[in-house]
Formats: sequence, C-alpha cells, structure tokens
Amino acid sequence: MSGSYLVKNTAWSFSFLQGYADYISRLPNVQQHGTDNGALHAYLAELIAKPSDPKLPICFRIYNESSGFGDLFLFEACIREVLGNKTSFGSIKILPKGTAWARDPRMTNSKWSPDRDFMIHNWKTTSQGSYKRTPISLKADPADDWYNWYNPIVGHFDLELCKP
Repeated sequence: MSGSYLVKNTAWSFSFLQGYADYISRLPNVQQHGTDNGALHAYLAELIAKPSDPKLPICFRIYNESSGFGDLFLFEACIREVLGNKTSFGSIKILPKGTAWARDPRMTNSKWSPDRDFMIHNWKTTSQGSYKRTPISLKADPADDWYNWYNPIVGHFDLELCKP
C-alpha cells in the first residue's frame, strides 16, 4: 500500500501522478522493489530531497539491491531520514505516522483498535492464519510471512452484513 494520499484536481497534480505512474519503467530489476510504496518513496525523494544529500546514494543503493521486505523497509526508512521530520513540501504534504486511515495488519499482529483503526490493508482469505497460542502477542512472529493476518474478531464474521 503506497500510503494514504489525496490529490487535488490541478495540472501540477496530474503531472505528479503521471510521473509516479511512469516510475514503473524505472523500477530496479530486483526481487523486491515495492512497485507501490517503494516507488513512491523513490519518486518523492527525486522530487523533494536535496540532490546533494550524501545519504541519498546510500538509500538508492539499498533500493537497487533489495532482495526482500527488510531491504525495502530499510530503503523507505532511509528516505524518511533524508526528508526529516518535515511534513510539508510545497504542494506535497505527508501525514505524520499514526494519523492515516489504513495500515498493515502486521504492525500490531492483526490486533484491532476501535479508537484508532478505520481500515486494515491487505486482509485476504488466502493469507489468513490461525493463532498458534494465546494470549496473542502484540508483536508479529518474525517467522510468519509478511502477508499473514489473523482474524481479531471473536466468532463467525458474516460478510453478508457488509453489503448495502
């Protein structure tokens, strides 16, 4: 998931989105490059980071040699380090951590917060697992696949109730 973003209908926004879409032709030829979030971080870095920042080549080396999610997340953290704590870059505004409307289940081992969560990303029945033990840890098992998730709802969940 490439984060949450809103786009105002302007010529600048159209150009930004076209540049992001075109980034697919520039993705590194590696196993795990993150066609969505990895590409967005790379594209944002090109647009708003200072080209002279000595950390940028290090970040892009990580990206261009990435072989799994660990490398991809390291690249994304590296770009965030380059951008700093700033959240406003002219026409681009980045929401602070913990303020978005969707997140990955792995962040809290599929636990749901009625106070903070609106939507959990990437819940697919093909990657749903069963808990091996209780109580359920807040930390995900490092041996689990990134996409694994566990149903935090006790009892049967009737999807028919979710239709209009």
